[in-house]
Amino acid sequence: MIRHFFYLSVMFFYINGIGYVFHFIISRKLGPEGYGEFMVLYSFMLTVGFFSNTYPTIAIKNILENKEEKLGVLRFLRIVAFITGLLFFIVLSLLSPYLKDFLHVSSSFSIIIIALVSFLIFLENVEKGYLQVENRFGMYSFLNGLELTLRLLFAIIFVEIGFWINGALSSTVFSMFFSLILLMYINKNLFGEIKKLPFKRIIKSFFLVSPSGFFVYADDIFIKRVFDPITAGYFASASILGKAYIWFILTLFSIIFVKVSEKKEKAFKYVKYFFIFIIFTFGVIQILLSLVGEKVFLLLFGDKYSQAYEILPLYIFSILPLLINLVIYYVNISLEKAFVSVYLHLILYYCGFVFIKFASVIDYLTYIFIINAVFLIFNLFLFLKKFQDAHKQSIQQ
Repeated sequence: MIRHFFYLSVMFFYINGIGYVFHFIISRKLGPEGYGEFMVLYSFMLTVGFFSNTYPTIAIKNILENKEEKLGVLRFLRIVAFITGLLFFIVLSLLSPYLKDFLHVSSSFSIIIIALVSFLIFLENVEKGYLQVENRFGMYSFLNGLELTLRLLFAIIFVEIGFWINGALSSTVFSMFFSLILLMYINKNLFGEIKKLPFKRIIKSFFLVSPSGFFVYADDIFIKRVFDPITAGYFASASILGKAYIWFILTLFSIIFVKVSEKKEKAFKYVKYFFIFIIFTFGVIQILLSLVGEKVFLLLFGDKYSQAYEILPLYIFSILPLLINLVIYYVNISLEKAFVSVYLHLILYYCGFVFIKFASVIDYLTYIFIINAVFLIFNLFLFLKKFQDAHKQSIQQ
């Protein structure tokens, strides 16, 4: 387990290093106004991609439960992922003119690029899920790093030759396609017996897993509807660094997720220590921001974004309740619990972004903190009560 944490930690720091260079180049080339629009599209692309996160989860759960038929499960999920990805590609392509107007972006072709990414990511995530369940975290980490490195190289080329926002988005298509080919070569077993899974189970997991990912980039999707283009760019530059904290925690939690799936009776112990780890890392990050944060921020984004740095510490503080909520939701995934709370949280969260009139960035961050804090209190109450009841039952037995 320690070795797996090491692989994922190295992967996280490398990927985020590459990611910062990616955003450093894009933000400087496009300026705050163009970068704000890019982040709307980029966030929408990643949010759509979270639908596919169902497949690694289903792979982990079902292969652990059907170890003798794991290759049949893999082949079945490949078929389902292909069909689902194709449907997403068709629907997003057809809706591209309407999504362009809703998101306040300049080109519907950008939405079509996102549609193609959604098709590829469904296929890719099945293969990555199989690597995780096989405990091949070294290979998993290497391929994630390779994909992001290729994305950076393609982005530099496409932006430099003048494709700008669409070029930056297209870099994901080319890097993901290359990664998918490698994954299928590594996992092999394209043909053979197929182990069908109950569609009821797939649909249930689909609607439980996907909403968790929808929370992460929600704030960036709506920034051009809420702020002027320059302020949107400032917010985007701060939020992309703040989200690194979320992904650091959730990347490490993927190890805990496997353990929780295997040993549900010890879930509370694993999660309790992980909550302590979250609070500790939050404190460390705040200290680092006070010492070197502004210098690093300006090094990445340049002097044009000097007014954006003051948003970053507030942003990280505002998303802390959301982060703890996400950990609870991922635990509930393994236990197949709490459908209602996650969907209620998601619907109200998005409704606030769409319908509330925000006067400033502070108002925007205050909304993010308050609504997530309210649901955190509710979720913690249910979470603790559930495990207290389970503990009492074990004592009685």
